[in-house]
Amino acid sequence: MKTRYILTVAAMAFTSLAFTSCSDFLSPDPESTYTTATFYTSQNDFDKAITAAYASMEDCYKGDRGYLHFLTARSDETNILNTNLYSDGAENFTDNSGCSPTEQLWNYMYQMISRTNSILVHIDNVQFSDETLKNSIKGEAYGLRAWAYETLGKMFGGVPLLVDKEYTVAETRQVARSTQAETFAQAVKDYKEAIGLLPSSWASSNKGRMTKWAANAALGRLHMFMNQPAEARPYLEAVINSGIYKMAANYEGIFSDAYDNDPQNDRLWEVQYVGGQSTEGQDYSEMMMMEDCGIDRGWAYRGASSAMTVSSDFIKSFETGDGRQTWFTVDDLTDSKARGYTWCTKFCRARKWVPTSGSDWAVNLPVIRYTEVLMLEAEALNATEGPTATAVAYVNQVRQRAGLANLSADKTDTKAHFLEAIKHERRIEFMWEGLRWFDLVRWGDMVSTYQKFFAQSDEGNGQFVKQVSDKRAIFAIPQTEMDIYDDKTILWQNDGY
Repeated sequence: MKTRYILTVAAMAFTSLAFTSCSDFLSPDPESTYTTATFYTSQNDFDKAITAAYASMEDCYKGDRGYLHFLTARSDETNILNTNLYSDGAENFTDNSGCSPTEQLWNYMYQMISRTNSILVHIDNVQFSDETLKNSIKGEAYGLRAWAYETLGKMFGGVPLLVDKEYTVAETRQVARSTQAETFAQAVKDYKEAIGLLPSSWASSNKGRMTKWAANAALGRLHMFMNQPAEARPYLEAVINSGIYKMAANYEGIFSDAYDNDPQNDRLWEVQYVGGQSTEGQDYSEMMMMEDCGIDRGWAYRGASSAMTVSSDFIKSFETGDGRQTWFTVDDLTDSKARGYTWCTKFCRARKWVPTSGSDWAVNLPVIRYTEVLMLEAEALNATEGPTATAVAYVNQVRQRAGLANLSADKTDTKAHFLEAIKHERRIEFMWEGLRWFDLVRWGDMVSTYQKFFAQSDEGNGQFVKQVSDKRAIFAIPQTEMDIYDDKTILWQNDGY
């Protein structure tokens, strides 16, 4: 799916009607003449519709208020005093119900849910010439809906669950928030449905579409977030035992556009982008450099005002000789705006397509990499059996690629010591991939980590410590949604906001 389908005018008109977010339900615009009943008449219609569902994911990752940018700003990977003004307080825990990045995320996730619901409602009523494709599209719909509910559950706790039908405005307003556990249960159910329907791989013309291994990996990671390592292992091990994926030999294979969707280079499930002024590029890579900085080194097309700098706390966490420090960061730029700061260069390798604008990057962004599957499996094995030879070997593979020695015996002698080693390795390996925040939350390390982080002189010298509490492990329900529902027995705000 690296080459995106072009939606017909009819399909685009239909998406504006049926594929809406909760907020969009209140739009006063007149309805299109196209309806779901008249749109879904052929196999090709469903192929277009699932493309529209993927588009919601692509859109939510892009922009200075995008999902990945927001999670990176929130993490202790960035310097809060030299970061951007586009995360609405995420970097120092002053975000609230008016936070525009979380509002945007909510809308994109419900847009995806609406789109996938429509597919699942109608697909069995249409004859396909290719029944395998029919099952695959159903699997994609379940898988994308699962990812949407997983994301909403992690970000907001329990949310309204819209499943099994297409909802009118009135019906939507009557669906009360579920608990976080119920929200995750829906995601688990959908992932399992997806696994049973999705193909092991796609033809080259459709590379990038979700596979059964992507669904297995995502479900395994969700179980780990829920502190269910025994339940996670079968799904993680299914990916490992598939024999399809390999760790990339070097970081070029993971983070440059020349290897997008290559399973031999860590690529398991990625958000798809296309350069060439197609309007389908991404700009997260561009946001790793300040405006007019780094251009002489090829790191950016022009840079962005929403650029973030790498925290000194993160830089200190690199071990001596770790090749990732050289590959992931740069601190010797000479432009006056860049001097004195460390910048992340992780997604700034444009090898196949050199961007012609700041939003024209063709580098795919990872949802989950094969290396993470190995790391999660090592963590799950440790939790259930202890630091087994297999678990230690997985972590050592990651270290060896970075040019580091294997873990010493004192780091693998107990469950606790090995878990600390895993935590360290995850922090370095998955820098700026949007994983750090959720790791700290699921480990129960969020409050203690940020109390220490914000106490540092270059991270506010303690002024933001009072903002940190367990209640901040989830974000505020967007105020726009609170106003639309206008019924706190149906949709109520999270504690602490």
